[in-house]
Amino acid sequence: MRIKDLNRDDLVALAQQTYEKNEWTQEDVRILRGSWDEFQQRGGENAVMFFRPAFFGVLKVHEIESGVVDEGFIRMLESIASEIAQDYREIVRKLQVALLQSK
Repeated sequence: MRIKDLNRDDLVALAQQTYEKNEWTQEDVRILRGSWDEFQQRGGENAVMFFRPAFFGVLKVHEIESGVVDEGFIRMLESIASEIAQDYREIVRKLQVALLQSK
């Protein structure tokens, strides 16, 4: 079943279960991106409620196929937004696992 065909409750469940995994696969990253996009298309449906604020930022600067966010970027975030820096670290770690699995 496609993400856009899911009802709201099923979409929320899929997004939360995927987001909370200890490690992400490339498929998990695709599910999370698709879920985020679907929340936005449905009118924002409070996507941040299901994804910490750091998630959207990481998706915008980190492409699983092309590289990783470096430590300098995370340090810069810590200096301007310390409340989300730890979320960035965790998300980047999961994305790096997915990147390594793809090679």
